[in-house]
Amino acid sequence: MTSLDIHIIDFQNHLKRVLLAALQLLLLISLFVICDLAGISATKADAQNSYIGFRFGEITDTQQLDGLAGPATRIVVETSTIPEARLFLLENPYRLVIDTAHTVWDVPSLPKSGRLSFGSLTSYRYGNPDSDTGRLVFELSEAAAPIAAFLLPPNETDSSNASGYRIVVDVLNRGSTAFALARSALKKTPYLATNQLDAFMSENIMDKNYSNSSNQPDQKQNTNLSGSVVTLNSPEQRPRRWVVTIDAGHGGKDPGAIGITGTREKDITFKASKLLADHLNSTGQVIARLTREDDSFIRLRDRIAIARQHQADLFVSIHADAAPNAKAYGISVFSLSDTASDKEAALIAERENKADLIGGPDLAVEDPLAANALLGMFQRESMNESTYVANSILEQVRSFPGGDKRGHRFAGFAVLKSPDIPSVLVEMGFLTNQQDEANLKKNSYIDALTKKIADAILVYLKSSSRK
Repeated sequence: MTSLDIHIIDFQNHLKRVLLAALQLLLLISLFVICDLAGISATKADAQNSYIGFRFGEITDTQQLDGLAGPATRIVVETSTIPEARLFLLENPYRLVIDTAHTVWDVPSLPKSGRLSFGSLTSYRYGNPDSDTGRLVFELSEAAAPIAAFLLPPNETDSSNASGYRIVVDVLNRGSTAFALARSALKKTPYLATNQLDAFMSENIMDKNYSNSSNQPDQKQNTNLSGSVVTLNSPEQRPRRWVVTIDAGHGGKDPGAIGITGTREKDITFKASKLLADHLNSTGQVIARLTREDDSFIRLRDRIAIARQHQADLFVSIHADAAPNAKAYGISVFSLSDTASDKEAALIAERENKADLIGGPDLAVEDPLAANALLGMFQRESMNESTYVANSILEQVRSFPGGDKRGHRFAGFAVLKSPDIPSVLVEMGFLTNQQDEANLKKNSYIDALTKKIADAILVYLKSSSRK
């Protein structure tokens, strides 16, 4: 083989290596391009949802919810596909936030922010807290918290064929405590709306479609409602001080427990409730209101409704106990729980809950909370807060007979089932115990005991987040 042949073979080998390297590089580039295109496709798939409009309505019938007065404001946000939506609340100013995954703004007729004038809504804005989230923020003029939230499919009867999937949120001002409880509950467990329509909420609303409203962001968008509106009692004006609703147990044809010497529980609780109200009002920091101003019978659900109408920060139900064992004595403080802390607590709750039977059958027996997952979540937050109230009271009454030895107990008391007001029930003693009954018949004893309960309430209110 000549030297020329050798050089030709070396050149051919070199050329093969170059071509192989180029082929490998080409394959590598192709792979990167494919991955990049796949990523772009995935991103487009992730961002396939969009906000396509929103409107507001007025709920004209909230009477099926105990104590809710209206009208409530309904917010309807439409999206192009099924949304994954979460709610939360912010303060200073009050805001309702709806975050929807992989959702962009697609409402050409509306700017991404603007002023509103509907119910408690004052403005809205759209933004992206991160690349995967579309956020709608509604500013509120007052402490309006959600009372229901759910998803609905597109409206098949919409002749415009523009209806999308609907995120529906109903908000109502229940006072600062209700807002704080809702905010805390939503912070712990951001509410994911479901496709289950809350059973008690009426679909009979009058609304205004904002998808084609003025695109001037600084122009207030006013809505004139037409048609008949159901007249409801408006919530009482929220005072600057804390509000505590005091519930004198039993009353009217329901005497409650009967003592050894014939003392009636309803008389003891009414006297104690008035004294507790006096002590709280004298602080200048609290407005105390009673569920009954005389010897009248009030159903348990109506007692809750009265407290919610007050927009109360706290609900305290005053009672005196009875027991088969005459040696049982002392003070008990109860809060709500699905499971009783002990057999005695379960029996006491069962007895107290039967009070309504004295007034005849209650035709409104369905518990609104059972049909509303959102309020059920707020109820759990209220139950947590009630524990702090109970502990504060027990700490203050240690010097009284029995002191705090009976401790904080819990059971399914119907009167404590307000979803947005921390609630406790205080059993001041046993009328079936000779010494307890004698003490509860003394004005000086009741005055001293209610003064300590008032002190405990003030300690709790000052330490809570609702100032």
